[in-house]
Amino acid sequence: MDPDARAWQVLRPLLERRPYLPWTDWALRPAALVTVLNEIVFAQRETIVELGSGVSTVVIGRLLAERGGTLTSLEHDPDWAAMVRSQLEREGLEATVELLVAPLEPHTDTWDGAPWYSAESVQTLPLGIDLLLVDGPPGNGEGMAHSRYPALAALSSRLAPEALVILDDADREPEQEIVERWSQELPEWRFGVDASLGVALGSRR
Repeated sequence: MDPDARAWQVLRPLLERRPYLPWTDWALRPAALVTVLNEIVFAQRETIVELGSGVSTVVIGRLLAERGGTLTSLEHDPDWAAMVRSQLEREGLEATVELLVAPLEPHTDTWDGAPWYSAESVQTLPLGIDLLLVDGPPGNGEGMAHSRYPALAALSSRLAPEALVILDDADREPEQEIVERWSQELPEWRFGVDASLGVALGSRR
């Protein structure tokens, strides 16, 4: 069975009898979202940070509200952030999910000059992150192909020793290049790419 078709079945309890979620083409794939949710359940991960927001923000928030834990999400687009925040408020998830507007700005550790989230917004993220979901900034647009590259070095000091890093869209060549460069520059990290799910998963050796 196709991984996404199987994932829809797994996601059903978090989607049925809930407010409608507008699933877009750039949302996290169902199979990738299930990978995140399984980590929360099986590895008991409670301090989650997400780069980029959307359907995943709400669904992860729903699970954490049932199990305990918090999600902090950075979003560079204020209009999109307002829409996601309104969904969170409708469902009473504000105590579980903190959605921060984080403008993109030049970054010292960049690739091809792509901007990244503002240093001020990064300083508001929690310490002891045990799951980091890298699904932003967008990888499309002039000079943005490797826009997610700064994430690991910029946030490594905030990651718990046993943290898991999940990079979305790892079936794309730029993300695979990012994983390769992370592995070379940060040898204490080990990554594996699952192209069938569209994600790369990394943890400290």
